[in-house]
Amino acid sequence: MHRTGHTHSVSRLVGSVGIVAIGVAGNTGFDTPLRTIPALLLIALGVAGVTSTAREAGTARLRWMAKRWWVLAFATFLPYALATAPDSEAAAAVGDAFAGPVAGLVLESVAGAMALCAVSMSVLYAFARYGIHPGRPTPEERVLADGGDD
Repeated sequence: MHRTGHTHSVSRLVGSVGIVAIGVAGNTGFDTPLRTIPALLLIALGVAGVTSTAREAGTARLRWMAKRWWVLAFATFLPYALATAPDSEAAAAVGDAFAGPVAGLVLESVAGAMALCAVSMSVLYAFARYGIHPGRPTPEERVLADGGDD
């Protein structure tokens, strides 16, 4: 069986993360004062794309997705940390493999994009956990449906 819906969401997710990374790179890599607005727009567009892939997810799935994003954010931060601030000679040797302005910009962009996506999924999970989830009753509607304090 061909799963076109899954393929579509994966391609949307990859594209959205790429847009976030381009926004982070644009904000980091250019020195002009006009870089901030386009970079923020790209980041917002990419984060909206990432969060739209979790539109139909339940609370348990959102929790799993948030954890996965934080693991990815940590995993992408390690090479960036080794390249920019090694603590020992062994770490400096590993970091030298990632040295260079282009590699540093790419590492920082990917690590920043993953951290922003992890934060956005964590916010979605927090909203869902406390009852603010699309298609579900609001906390106020639930209180009114339960009868409130009698």
